[in-house]
Amino acid sequence: MAESLLVETIDRVATLTISREQRRNAINDATLRLLKKTLEELVSADVSAVILTGAGSKAFSAGADIKELAAQSMRERIASTDLGQSVGDMIEQYPRPVIAAIEGYCLGGGLEMAMCCDYRVCAEGATLGLPEVALGALSSWGGTVRLPRLVGPARAREVILFNRRLDAKEALEWGLVNRVVPQGTSLQAARALAGEVFANTDPGIVSIAKGLLTHGNGATQRAQRHLELLADMSVLASDALQSGVTKFTDKK
Repeated sequence: MAESLLVETIDRVATLTISREQRRNAINDATLRLLKKTLEELVSADVSAVILTGAGSKAFSAGADIKELAAQSMRERIASTDLGQSVGDMIEQYPRPVIAAIEGYCLGGGLEMAMCCDYRVCAEGATLGLPEVALGALSSWGGTVRLPRLVGPARAREVILFNRRLDAKEALEWGLVNRVVPQGTSLQAARALAGEVFANTDPGIVSIAKGLLTHGNGATQRAQRHLELLADMSVLASDALQSGVTKFTDKK
């Protein structure tokens, strides 16, 4: 059986492609386990950024694999939810920037995984939503937590409770995606962005900055500033900072 996740690294940018095109890239447990294993392996690799996308042009991912869910026992379903949450948290806390390249349908668990990413490039013609409640289920891979943070509580209720689906333009206006590009070019745009921004950026500094943004969220402002101070104490003495300062002053 062909693996449901393809991995390709070009110019220090790793692309992880959910490869279940015949199922609109629905995410089953095997795919979740492959995502987790691959991300763990890439931590020690010479990679500056990671892109998550779906095979073909019809879907980033239509969500969790409902066919698999229907055949699972209650224990297996609970374990699957726990695994989905674990992978989502790993993406959100990953020590490299993660970019979602979205084409076509990005629904349910697919959107939940995209929301864990640091940046979302969305192609025209895409459809985004969390239809679980309408199907008698719940957005249980972090959707009820992350969507309100991105679009606000009122709009999150509209998407989750009233099954509102957004096109690419609406998703951009709502703050759910960061950029809209022509249909069929999201992966190309994501790779260009990753190369342009992170090719010469110290991955350790990026990791610390991402950690502050991720773990500082929800803390008091005083606690957040103290975390910044503690992090800065190590960065101020780093070779990366000295190199960056030297390059800047030489340009001036």
